[in-house]
Amino acid sequence: MIYFFFNGCEYLQCEIYPGRPHVLTVISPDSPTYSERFTSTAHLRERWEHLTHALTQNGWTGPFGRDPRS
Repeated sequence: MIYFFFNGCEYLQCEIYPGRPHVLTVISPDSPTYSERFTSTAHLRERWEHLTHALTQNGWTGPFGRDPRS
């Protein structure tokens, strides 16, 4: 799954790979891309909820299931 967040003119992309291991990749316009691996869906879901909460608290809008620019 690919999700997008935006804040003004900046866009951030998050990719979730549900296979084993579960991987969350964050692609940001102003920092290096990073990936996190999880051994269970529960851990991935917990991290995703924490990340989306932190992004919205910092002024990001999303997640959107497709690029809102298109």
